[in-house]
Amino acid sequence: MTRDEMVVNLWEREAVKKVMLRFGRALDTGDWAAYRSCFTDPITVDFQRLTGQPIVQVDPDLFTLFASQILAPVRRHHSYSNWDINVEGDHADALVYMTSRHWRQTDFGASENAQYGWYEVRFIKQGNDWLITRLKHDFQWIGGNASLFDLNDPSLIDTMGKLFNEDTILAGATT
Repeated sequence: MTRDEMVVNLWEREAVKKVMLRFGRALDTGDWAAYRSCFTDPITVDFQRLTGQPIVQVDPDLFTLFASQILAPVRRHHSYSNWDINVEGDHADALVYMTSRHWRQTDFGASENAQYGWYEVRFIKQGNDWLITRLKHDFQWIGGNASLFDLNDPSLIDTMGKLFNEDTILAGATT
């Protein structure tokens, strides 16, 4: 690889990293427009480990709505590390370690929940922008109170029905 190719590769890896940082910062601040700006249309989502739901390919606005509904009631803090980013032309893959912390005042157990794991992410470059085209959330362990997330909220139930259904499930998809 020439020096110029190395510089371009470093530049593109940094651009991919910035998308993930915007993704995490948007989750933490509730900037749902910035969160949505990270995705292609459609986006493939693999949150099987976390939700028990199959891999889906969905409208990114719907996925953003899901994220906002499930996370808005809690305070959150996402940290990323151990970046492994591989760029091949207009495609990139990344494995990014994450720790996500959630807090909510509660009368039922601990006020905290934390997830320790990683994202496996595929990106595609569209014009000058890198966008997430596939997002897999995986974890090593979860600690704390999972009931901080109100899975009985009617609007969240409605959104999850639209997100995870026979029209959005990717047939034959594997993690």
